[in-house]
Amino acid sequence: MSDSPVPESSAPHRGFIDRSELPFLPRVRWRFWLPILFVLVAFPTVWLTRRAREGRLLRQRLLREHSSLTQDIGPEYLSHRTLFQHWISDAAGPYPGDFHTPDITYASLTAQPVLYARTRLGEIHGTDTAIAAIQHRYPDQLTACLGVESVFLREILSKGEFLLPSYVDYVRRTDDPDRLHALREDLLFRLRRDTGTILQGLRHRYFVLAVDEAPLSIDGPTRVYIWDVPAQRLVLRDRSDGDRVVLIPFRLAGMPGPPPHSGAPSRPATVSQHDCSVAGAVRSTLGAPLLGMDHAAQDTHDP
Repeated sequence: MSDSPVPESSAPHRGFIDRSELPFLPRVRWRFWLPILFVLVAFPTVWLTRRAREGRLLRQRLLREHSSLTQDIGPEYLSHRTLFQHWISDAAGPYPGDFHTPDITYASLTAQPVLYARTRLGEIHGTDTAIAAIQHRYPDQLTACLGVESVFLREILSKGEFLLPSYVDYVRRTDDPDRLHALREDLLFRLRRDTGTILQGLRHRYFVLAVDEAPLSIDGPTRVYIWDVPAQRLVLRDRSDGDRVVLIPFRLAGMPGPPPHSGAPSRPATVSQHDCSVAGAVRSTLGAPLLGMDHAAQDTHDP
């Protein structure tokens, strides 16, 4: 029986060369690598510090310019916006009945363009949603049938959104210099382009609001409210089913005649008929003649 060899604890691991037998020892050349490591660490730190300082200076500059350049238009826009919010919200409540003051006439209503908005009753859920409720674009012929030139309130308010406190809050939360530079350029552009339009729009005398009670305007009554904006008071409130339009049948010579009229009133089949009926009710309230053919309802046959 042969004795098995006992491994020596000091024997090197198979495949490795003992450190003492190496012809040279690897050395780290710190004088070469230290400057490189310093640059790799210092450059991003310095760049980020400078970007943060640049962003902070741009943000402070933009906030100062916003406060200075909007001081003439900002308070007027915000006060009117709040006023419109309350008026639109109040229009969604229970209808208290028709009303108008003697100082509004059809001539005064049509003397200059009016601010105009239209919404559905089910879309107004308080003051906070009032402005959002008038953003939808519905088929609309009311102002055309009423005979007034209109400016959409949603467009005026949209142009002035850079005057809202939320815009300033967004600037305060922004750190990126490129984004802040773009915001500044946008602010200066908006001030040049929209200041006159916003001020002119807010200073129209009348604000006309149409509120459809049904999800589709022709399926229910429509309320019309008119406010005197400078006086900040309601001057007209009218509600109409939109069924007062009379369709006049006619036929051309040699062509088949229309089907016989049953004589029973029917709901207007189109938005134009509904809106012209609603506008006709407002015109009647203001003492203006209705649009249509004179004496169309009279019998034209000779006795």
